[in-house]
Amino acid sequence: MEYQNEEYVTCDHLIKMKFKVGKIVKCTEVNQSNRLLCFQVEVGNKTCQILSGLKGYYKTEEVIGKKVMVLENVKTTRMAGLKSEGMLMVAEDREGKLALMVPDRDMEAGVEII
Repeated sequence: MEYQNEEYVTCDHLIKMKFKVGKIVKCTEVNQSNRLLCFQVEVGNKTCQILSGLKGYYKTEEVIGKKVMVLENVKTTRMAGLKSEGMLMVAEDREGKLALMVPDRDMEAGVEII
């Protein structure tokens, strides 16, 4: 695999990122947006709100209880008037379809992804 015109990251960059397993406990549509869903995600002993542009890819009821990969230490941002306190990791296929990254085994919410 050859990378062109891309900046490489070092281990120093990666160790700053805190990836954890989260459990989606609630999901609602964001009325002010045609792309955003608002997720309440349990990560260990806390629940954080994460906005993600997955409205066309998932129904709110189908993601409840799903374990997902969360980037926890992202600076809080505001989208459509709501705060987002993390980032859900997704993959994008060649057709532009998005899919949540999920553990292939049952993992406890809050465990660190290393």
